[in-house]
Amino acid sequence: MLKQQTVSTSLGQLTVSSLTLGELRQLDALFSSARTEAGGIGSLLKYMPIIFASTRKVHQDLTLEQMENGLTLDDFNALFNGVLEVSGLKKAEKPAGEASPAMVAPA
Repeated sequence: MLKQQTVSTSLGQLTVSSLTLGELRQLDALFSSARTEAGGIGSLLKYMPIIFASTRKVHQDLTLEQMENGLTLDDFNALFNGVLEVSGLKKAEKPAGEASPAMVAPA
């Protein structure tokens, strides 16, 4: 079963789905190559095919060109974080003001 998360973007509400093992392997290869490369926007955009693959599971009519021409950097970051969360690679962030559960010591 795919986990999903809906993200508000400049293109409207987009749903990202959890990655398959093959997609996780691609992502791992990208993370590994990122350690040896210089930073910058270009290094971020190499993750676009992973975000696109995750988004296309629900939005099958969406094209890579539409995403690249319609998303902002903030949209890209929100979608990438959503992909990482639903794929189990990042813990979901708590909304501002939400308290953490208190630890109770055993008696």
